[in-house]
Amino acid sequence: MKKVCVVTAARSEYGLMRWIIDAIHHDDELELQLVVTGAHLSPEQGLTYKFIEADGYPIAAKVPMLLSSNDEAGIAKSMGVCSISMADTFSCLKPDIIIVLGDRYELLSIVGTALVMRIPVAHISGGDVTEGAIDDEVRNAVSMMSTLHFPGVESSAKNLHRMLGTDNNVFAVGEPGLDSFIRFDLWTKDETANNLHLDINRKWCLVTLHPETRLCIEDNLSLAENLFNAMQRTSGVQYVITKANADIGGVYINNFWAEVVESNADRMQLYSSLGQIRYLSFMKHADIVVGNSSSGIVEAPFMGTPVVNIGDRQKGRNICKNVICCGRDEEEIYHALLKALTSDRIIDTYWGDGYTSDRIINQIKHYLSK
Repeated sequence: MKKVCVVTAARSEYGLMRWIIDAIHHDDELELQLVVTGAHLSPEQGLTYKFIEADGYPIAAKVPMLLSSNDEAGIAKSMGVCSISMADTFSCLKPDIIIVLGDRYELLSIVGTALVMRIPVAHISGGDVTEGAIDDEVRNAVSMMSTLHFPGVESSAKNLHRMLGTDNNVFAVGEPGLDSFIRFDLWTKDETANNLHLDINRKWCLVTLHPETRLCIEDNLSLAENLFNAMQRTSGVQYVITKANADIGGVYINNFWAEVVESNADRMQLYSSLGQIRYLSFMKHADIVVGNSSSGIVEAPFMGTPVVNIGDRQKGRNICKNVICCGRDEEEIYHALLKALTSDRIIDTYWGDGYTSDRIINQIKHYLSK
């Protein structure tokens, strides 16, 4: 059996790779080696490795790397810790290939270690463009160190071709996060309302605001305050807020939400993580999705849920027909909210059809068979 090591460092990343992990786990020719690190092991982020265990997937290694510091130097030091720990982990597991997704800073340490140790890397979602964060530099560096490439769409595949100088081992397969909408038995609106204690007769809004890593912490906090003020000006809307990720500034945004939500508990709820089924069920039935998460750009269009995309974090990505983009100013956010709340649902399948995981596994098995 070929040993396939999947490395995940965040709740969103695991959600996107869930069905790739599932396919490896149930394949008679492959052995799953699941390595969790980063925010999965953070109490502040909800210890989300427990969701993985609850889904029934065996974790081969837990690799702590986060330090107590939340500034740039602390993040850089945590990357060093990650490199040391990953070297030990890969030496122990001896994988035949490593699978990673996206553009989080941990990937530089993970993939750099694999490169030195001559372990091939399969990279998912390379070739994208997000100008409002340092993600572009990370993503492109990971692509240059990888062997197999699984961009979501043809435009990203063309970007990889220009970057790599070849289209060998570059396969446009769709975004894997859409597979969950096909494979999960999502909750009904009544079930979702009961679980989250929501009034089914009022509007529902899903909020996820991550730091723009090209902005300072003060500007990111100002963005969060502007969004909150705009939310307060709406009427008849219930807000379910999921915490920011572990990027620089995420802790400050989360502390801000914790403070303001406590005094607005009649219409706002805050969660470290909703878990996959609850998150996707709520997204499906929500009247709007608000913030700057990639889930609003990629997953929400598959359901047709109207989206307000704030600021520049996702700048450079394809904007589907259901997405309204606005700046960071309170007035812009408020008017975008009003427009989205009265918008029709528009389904857009630009990012895929929900069968990406099968394509990725088939290509990996073909590569390993050679």
